[in-house]
Amino acid sequence: MKVKSVKYNWRQVGSTIDKDGAGDDWERFTIGEKGVQDIEENEPTNGMQLWNYVVTMDDGTIYRIFNPNFIEYYPINS
Repeated sequence: MKVKSVKYNWRQVGSTIDKDGAGDDWERFTIGEKGVQDIEENEPTNGMQLWNYVVTMDDGTIYRIFNPNFIEYYPINS
């Protein structure tokens, strides 16, 4: 399946003690937004590796994400 978006670095925003409670926030890479050209999913091939996602930017910069929180895929027929 082709990855469309990766959300990572989840963090709590606010406090559970506050009257409004705590929310959450994260970083996100989405193909076609902010220079993201491609996202490749790498499945571990043995027990020592971790799932990771390679993000390629329009300028050639490459990021590797090891702590994904949410992965969005394109529909199977697209």
